[in-house]
Amino acid sequence: MKIPILISLFAILLHLSVQAENTFRNWTNSEGRTITAELVELKGDNATLRMKNGRKYVVALSTLSEEDRQYSATWLEEKAAAEALSGVDTKLGVPTGTIVETTFDKDTPPTRKGDIAGWKAGIGEWQVADGSLIGNELPEDNHHSSLTYRFEATDLIITTTVMLGEATQIAIACRDTVPPNLHLGRLYITPDKLWIQRMSGIAKTTKAERLVTKEVNLKPDEWYDVTIEIIGDTYRAKVGKEELEASHSRFADAKGILALVNKGQGARFKDVAIRNAKPIE
Repeated sequence: MKIPILISLFAILLHLSVQAENTFRNWTNSEGRTITAELVELKGDNATLRMKNGRKYVVALSTLSEEDRQYSATWLEEKAAAEALSGVDTKLGVPTGTIVETTFDKDTPPTRKGDIAGWKAGIGEWQVADGSLIGNELPEDNHHSSLTYRFEATDLIITTTVMLGEATQIAIACRDTVPPNLHLGRLYITPDKLWIQRMSGIAKTTKAERLVTKEVNLKPDEWYDVTIEIIGDTYRAKVGKEELEASHSRFADAKGILALVNKGQGARFKDVAIRNAKPIE
């Protein structure tokens, strides 16, 4: 395991250990009886609670208060999200829940302006084939191809795996929640450069500023793991072994759309996930 990943995992584990000290809370059953304990396991319809003296009790979720059941559901979601990212190099944030996770492993016909596995093909032509999502720019559109997913969140961790193919450029773009969802920021991936760009406006009113650029040497026919953290006003991206980071107040705004964008033909994406996150304290 590489040192950056070790540092990242240590930071997450440290964060979780600090959290663990504060996970003892009051649990109330339907009869109004209360105990102070921490949740250590959810299995089926039962929760295992551990008291400060180490004694464990298995209780049915149906016998607990609505607040306790909601807490349990959130606990399970955060635990699953953290486990999903256990081998991913994150430095700014830890996951708190999964917004969407799409493998793109079920073939679809070429699609324009339609649904693909819950994502919306808006510009260009998209399809799933050979275990990945493929985007193609169409000359008549006079615009890069774009596939979008709508949600609402602030701090994010985004992961995917990409291959440039014959495409000259891939972008992973966020738009905000202000109608009609104004541009917010993008990571651009080309064979020889990576850059992070802050953005505002939409269509002809779009304004952009390239904040940081890094020269790279990516092979068009190879897959590269991509991790993006947008935590507060900081945007960190890692593509393969290459890493870059930038800060801008715009990045702290709420996000409403994630777009997969490509210029040219044959860009491929697989295993795309968007997760809510919070800063590593």
